Amino acid sequence: MKNTTNKLLRSVAVAGVMGIAACSANSAEDTLSNKDKAVALINSIETGDQTPIAYINPNKYIQHNLAVGDGLAGFGEVMNALPEGSAKADVKRAFEDDDYVVLHTEYDFFGPKVGFDVFRFEDGLIVEHWDNLQEIAPPNPSVAHSLMVRHK
Repeated sequence: MKNTTNKLLRSVAVAGVMGIAACSANSAEDTLSNKDKAVALINSIETGDQTPIAYINPNKYIQHNLAVGDGLAGFGEVMNALPEGSAKADVKRAFEDDDYVVLHTEYDFFGPKVGFDVFRFEDGLIVEHWDNLQEIAPPNPSVAHSLMVRHK
């Protein structure tokens, strides 16, 4: 019952934030770079902070991952599918070029993964997202060998 209640509360919270995102402009939106907004959104996967949802254009958001629906509803479904407190997201690199932001992130949800995310912005809001996730592989023999040679 507790898990059902927690999921219901998270769903209501996500729906509320989606409504806020659709109706208001955040003053932080004017001061944060697009790169900062993309990093904040990815970090929210781990922290549960709902503020970055306001960085998504609720009327135009296209998700290019075929396993995730478009719009804020698709984003909310993914967040609700994660067991509470289970997800980790550690952005390793972030690059911004005009209206595009590219992130390299180590994730842990449903197992450890490395991710490459691309966000496209219009008027300071995310309108498109592409990602590529892959299970983290152990070091291959050539990497292990080069590390041994380097540390002799």
